[in-house]
Parts: sequence; structure tokens; C-alpha cells
Amino acid sequence: EFDLPQVNPDDLRLLMNHDEDAEVFLNGMLAAMPRGFTSDYERVEIFSAARVKLKLTGNVMAVHCHQTSGGQYIDVGIVRVEMPPK
Repeated sequence: EFDLPQVNPDDLRLLMNHDEDAEVFLNGMLAAMPRGFTSDYERVEIFSAARVKLKLTGNVMAVHCHQTSGGQYIDVGIVRVEMPPK
């Protein structure tokens, strides 16, 4: 479970490092389904249906990672993307 500060949900992304296929759910909604593996952290867009379900308190993240062979790992967090001033 996690809380969010008052931010624009459109500015949020998942920050993920995973091996192999992954599914991320936010408050029961599918938020992302990246495939394959990463060798470093990457920002992943959150599906709009899941973004609108985010609230200030009591959010729940659930993660599933499926490996077909070899090792398996996943690390997921939420980050806010800030654009530099013009």
C-alpha cells in the first residue's frame, strides 16, 4: 500500500527493472504489461484506466513477473516526471 502527494496523475510513470514479462496492477486495474526483460531501470507509461483510479491514500500495487527460463527479478516504483521550465 502507498499514499501519493497531490500530483497530476498524468505526470506519473512506473520505474521498472524486470526479467521477464510483467504485469502491474494499481487499485485492481491493469496499469502496465511490459514484455521481455530490461538490463536497467526504464520509465513505463501507466494505462489511463489505472491512472484515474489513483487516490491520495490507500493505493495498492500488485505485481506479477513471469520468467520462461533462467533467473527472475522485478523491481517497480512510481515516479513523477517533471518537465524542465521553458
